[in-house]
Formats: sequence, structure tokens, C-alpha cells
Amino acid sequence: MEELNTNGTIQQNEGQAQQKSQEPKTFTQEEVNRIVQERLARAKAVTGPSDRELELQQRETAIYVKERVSEMGLPKDLCDSLRGLDKETVDKCIQIIAPFAQKAAEPILNAVGPTGSGKGGDDAIRRAMGLK
Repeated sequence: MEELNTNGTIQQNEGQAQQKSQEPKTFTQEEVNRIVQERLARAKAVTGPSDRELELQQRETAIYVKERVSEMGLPKDLCDSLRGLDKETVDKCIQIIAPFAQKAAEPILNAVGPTGSGKGGDDAIRRAMGLK
């Protein structure tokens, strides 16, 4: 039952107040997920990523860089230059570098013949023609 206080407010009977406080509160799955996510976010914000997590992220990124470099047919030495960058930055760098690296790999043609291979050069041509 409700009673009117002397100061004009309504007060519930003590029996009803105790009943309400003893009833367990139920949560929906969405509420539980939200609460857990909030607590995890607070815990991570306070502590930050652990050394192990940072090491795993670095390894994962290094693997990603190697895969992208090999997919694009770029020199493996490029992986060392891209170390420490995030995936988005790596992708941007590879998109910028790839056209230039592919042009550098193409042989240059001139009136004498292909150059730029650096393997054998004039000696191989002279041998093929039977010259000394």
C-alpha cells in the first residue's frame, strides 16, 4: 500500500518494497552482451594491449605484407621496408609501388636488342653468333 508522507510524497509500504528488492532482475541477451562489451572496453582502455597481443599483431601484419608482396610479384626485399606499418598503409604503398616495379622488370628494347637483363650480355650474344 502507498501512504502519503507529511511532506506530501507518496511512500510505499515496507512489505512491498522488500518484495520488489527480493525479485531477481532478468536481462535479455542483448543487455548482457552490451554490459560485457562495455566492461571489456573499460578493462582494455585501462591496461591497453599486452605485449603478447602487440607481438601477435606484428606477426600477423608481417605475414600479410609477405602475402601482398608476393601476390603483386614485387621483390621480397620490400617486406623489410614495409615493416611496422598497418595493413591499410601497406596496401596504399603497394598500390603506388607496383606499377613502377613492373615497369622496371620489363626489358628495355633498343636497336641492338634487349638490355637490362644483366645476365651474360654481350658475351652470350657473341657466343651465339660464333664470335670471339
